[in-house]
Amino acid sequence: MAHPVLWRGKTFFYPIGNTSAVCLTQDLCPSEKADVLLLGCGDPRHILYTVYTNSTGSQASRKLDFTCCDLESAVIARNVILFTLLADEGAVQKVPQIWNIFFHFYLDKASHDLLISQCRKLLELSGDLDSWNSGPYGHFLRMCTSGTLVELQRLWQLYVKTATCSPSEAKVFESAYAADVKASKAKIEFVFTASRAAGPLSMYAFKMAGDHYDIYWETGMCSAVSKRPLEVSYPNPTLAYSMVGDKFAVHYGTDTLSCFHLAEALAPAAGTHHPEQVTLREIVNVCKTQFSRWCTSISNILDSQNPSSPSLLIIRCFVGDALSLCQALGYSRTTKSTSTPFPVAPWKIPCITFDPNAYGTSTQSPAPTTFNRTPSATLYTEGLASGGPEDPLAEQLCGDIATMGLLLGLIPACFVSQFTNRSNMHEHIVYLTQDATQKHDRLAWKLIGGAEKLLTDLDCPIDIAPEQLAGILFNIYLDMFSHENVVRRLAMVKQSKKMSGIIHYHRRSFVEILGVVKRRVITDWDSTMNMLHGKIQNDRTLMVGMNFYQDLCCQLHLLGVFDVDWLSLQKVQEVHRVERPFIFRDWKTLPQTLCVVLVVPRDCLQPLLPDLDETGTPVLQCDLKGVETHNTFSAINTIFGTITTSGQGDSKTAAIKEDATGRYGTSPLVVWFWVPSIVLVNERRLSVVLSVLSTSATCTLAKKRLDLSIFRADLGDEQFVHILRQRPNASPESPEEKNLHIGSRPMKTSGACTFVTLDEECKTPLSFTIRVDIVESEMKASLTGGATPIVNQVSMHSIAIVLGDKSLKFPFPLPVDAKNAKLRIARKSLYIEIVLPLKLVLGETDSDMFPVIPHGGDLALWNMYRVNLDQCIPFSIANKKALGWVNPHASLMMSDRERRIPRGLTTGSTLLDIKRSLHFIFGQASGLAEGKPPLGFALQANDESEIFVMFFITDLRLDVGSHTMVADAWVMPSSPSFEKVEAFSKMVGMGVEERKAWMPLLVAATERCRTWEHKTNCEYRMQSAIPLTLESDESPICSCGAGVGTESFVKKYPILQPLAPCVTRAVISPLFALSYIEKIGNLEDVIASNAPLTPVLATVVHNICAACGKGGASGSLSICSRCKVVRYCSQGCQREDWKGHKKSCVAPSS
Repeated sequence: MAHPVLWRGKTFFYPIGNTSAVCLTQDLCPSEKADVLLLGCGDPRHILYTVYTNSTGSQASRKLDFTCCDLESAVIARNVILFTLLADEGAVQKVPQIWNIFFHFYLDKASHDLLISQCRKLLELSGDLDSWNSGPYGHFLRMCTSGTLVELQRLWQLYVKTATCSPSEAKVFESAYAADVKASKAKIEFVFTASRAAGPLSMYAFKMAGDHYDIYWETGMCSAVSKRPLEVSYPNPTLAYSMVGDKFAVHYGTDTLSCFHLAEALAPAAGTHHPEQVTLREIVNVCKTQFSRWCTSISNILDSQNPSSPSLLIIRCFVGDALSLCQALGYSRTTKSTSTPFPVAPWKIPCITFDPNAYGTSTQSPAPTTFNRTPSATLYTEGLASGGPEDPLAEQLCGDIATMGLLLGLIPACFVSQFTNRSNMHEHIVYLTQDATQKHDRLAWKLIGGAEKLLTDLDCPIDIAPEQLAGILFNIYLDMFSHENVVRRLAMVKQSKKMSGIIHYHRRSFVEILGVVKRRVITDWDSTMNMLHGKIQNDRTLMVGMNFYQDLCCQLHLLGVFDVDWLSLQKVQEVHRVERPFIFRDWKTLPQTLCVVLVVPRDCLQPLLPDLDETGTPVLQCDLKGVETHNTFSAINTIFGTITTSGQGDSKTAAIKEDATGRYGTSPLVVWFWVPSIVLVNERRLSVVLSVLSTSATCTLAKKRLDLSIFRADLGDEQFVHILRQRPNASPESPEEKNLHIGSRPMKTSGACTFVTLDEECKTPLSFTIRVDIVESEMKASLTGGATPIVNQVSMHSIAIVLGDKSLKFPFPLPVDAKNAKLRIARKSLYIEIVLPLKLVLGETDSDMFPVIPHGGDLALWNMYRVNLDQCIPFSIANKKALGWVNPHASLMMSDRERRIPRGLTTGSTLLDIKRSLHFIFGQASGLAEGKPPLGFALQANDESEIFVMFFITDLRLDVGSHTMVADAWVMPSSPSFEKVEAFSKMVGMGVEERKAWMPLLVAATERCRTWEHKTNCEYRMQSAIPLTLESDESPICSCGAGVGTESFVKKYPILQPLAPCVTRAVISPLFALSYIEKIGNLEDVIASNAPLTPVLATVVHNICAACGKGGASGSLSICSRCKVVRYCSQGCQREDWKGHKKSCVAPSS
């Protein structure tokens, strides 16, 4: 397994999610098929919401194929019940009962009867995979493995059994269920976790979240009424069985409200309602309405499908471990086999075997084993980041973000662009309100270099010098196993910092990363590994690091990454000839690695269970201890069951029969792991020990068992220890773990290779170097003739080398700085070496920070997701007191660093200039800045006569899936006369660099909410340019969307109907700072002050009055005598504007 084995002590059941639903296809092109892999999928809220957001517009015909994986079989069993109910006739009318079945602890008779009836139906259809696939649900709901169907069948039988038991048995069940519900409720006084679901309005949801939690856990219902109706008396059997056992074990933080978007209730579309006036009943009703919308979308798409034709919606289910599934999919794709050597899950013996009808080579429409490896492909990660470290993401990655991105081929898109459209204001509020130590974060990872339009090979090769690559890998090694650094642990204790007791990595995890690096990086791999091997051997930072040395070398061999000298087959056989230990008396030949099996009797384990359970999540490992040696092996496999062996010596095999009752049964615990065979030869008296890894969480256990051992046996004791050539249950023809060298194949490369240079500590990349061979005749002539090549910046990620009238373009994986490029010219050998510094300094972004990439006849967005504007809820701005959340929300665009930058005409940061303009626009559009929103906005660069774009905002809306507000805008690239502008628009001025950055931003803004198709003669295609121009007197966007769907525009602004054919719909949203990279402003101060959103000096244009927007020659306008920047057409305008202007009016420094 790629993850350490954790002892399953006190665990919980998570039947429903604890975060709001998100759209899983928001980064894909509208025409692109969505193959989605959900690892640890949990409940189906994300699928429901994704189908709903794809139910209208151009994406309504998108094919959706979800592969859902969860270790908890009860989660999948419940999900299948929900989806099959929605596929049945009359599903929409049954949504209230479906809501009860899915969210309530107790059910009324109608809901209970519907659940039991559905389970009986599912049992009839689930005899085997063939019968399921040919049944009424098989065309859209598939099981990845037969084991998944068997496990779901077991649970459905248990659900039905609760309705068929005797009255006395039913009474016992109900009594135990009620007691477990009562015992499971959180013991703290006030739980308001669900307030996060309100997003930017979460400050108004605390009390209601706390009240609902109490009602939910007291009544077992999602309700605003604190008493459960008498008719709601049936325990929900879907919550009574899970991995925890046959009991109610739902996590104490569970709350139905957490799954939904509460902001819809708190910021109503009409009226002057204040968020504080919203009742809990309204909140609950909004959640039920959202659930009904989502379910109706699923039901409609399934109703419209013909079972005999390809389905627009396919949901595939897998019960098992996420990492095992990923490895199995990769193995199946490479070997074209449905049988894999990867166990279904920890504590399980069967290996993953996929359904041949879905994953076989003869299948017409095979199930996906890769997932949208395109420029729009996205890996979403969600997790709890500690609030302590300055760079929590780097700590989680065990290395610098840019460095790890280069090694793994993935990078958070927002890390490169330095902004995100997704708000986590709710996390900041929770962090301020309670003693929180963690923040929830969601990141979108993209293929590195994918933002570059020139890139054709997404696996762009990189080269790193062996000594530097060894340094990088050694730093990763130290970070992955920092829990073994005693000095660091003591330092954290002194600083009162809490170390996590949960360990996520062992030596095999590290070797898995090395395998990825070996495929991606062009280097002398043997030299790299020899240097890394030396560093690890000589390390004294990790006190017990060398105890795992044999484990590390074994895993390097098993995964085909590297073989140390002493593990070669020749050395092993030579030792075997010389040394003949008694345990190998019947072995003819000795392989390089062996499988050691340890049987732990139940009577030895049983007394330790309470102590293990109270330790939290201890990591299990095995030790080989001799008189002078101690080697630890952490990549172990565990299973409760009985073992039988056959044969002798090197022909000995073992078979394990799993005990379905697991830890609650009577069978022994069987543990097996791989070791280098030399380890067993060199030491005559060895014992095999099952133990617990020492961490900060095992201190209590260590007081009772000093060495943290669980069981020990002599290596030669065949009652408890078996030495095998193959793992247990491996047949001669089965795929073997020792032969899994899939990852050792070198990566196919194309184009110039980028050489990466890092700092002296081998932590951070400093520069890229490429060698360009000059082969074109005219360029050769220019170079030999003495011409000096010119390096021009084409985009953030690319440069052009110009020689004479010719040029060559080169993309790079990360942003580069062409201005500071260094050249090495070889005129005789006809090549040029270019050294380019990386450009990752905060605030140093270029004008093309919003890339839109041609992809398969469509356009892909790289760092801005798509939005279905018609499904975003408009909110009323009639009551300004109800908009107290808007300013804090918009203020999170600025980091502390950006707030400290003086508000001058230009800031030196194009991104910050755009943020300040957006801050101003949202302040005006909400009416918070000047009372009444302007009719439109006119954008103009300083000292340029043309207005390069105008846009009109019809609504401010809530993009609830990303917890942010957006402006529903209509864009008109135009240059009207000032007389026309003065009547209805607000001027937004800026510097030339910001104006250039707005050009690609406008393209991205129109593309994000596109509901129309690009025409065959689209200007983007015909001119091969996106944006079409950076000049102020031409349109940067194509005309394909002009005049499309303008009914809402005309309805809002009847006076502007003549402009309708000229405008294109766009979504304007805030660009938030990244809390995992730098500190965000003090939200508490912003909320307390509730300062209005006011214009800033970066929006000043010299020939425009800052108050009324009236234009004129700069000489006819009066200038502010203090700051010498702002201009006015009259003293009246200056007096009127002073209240806002005085906050940013600063005399220029001398």
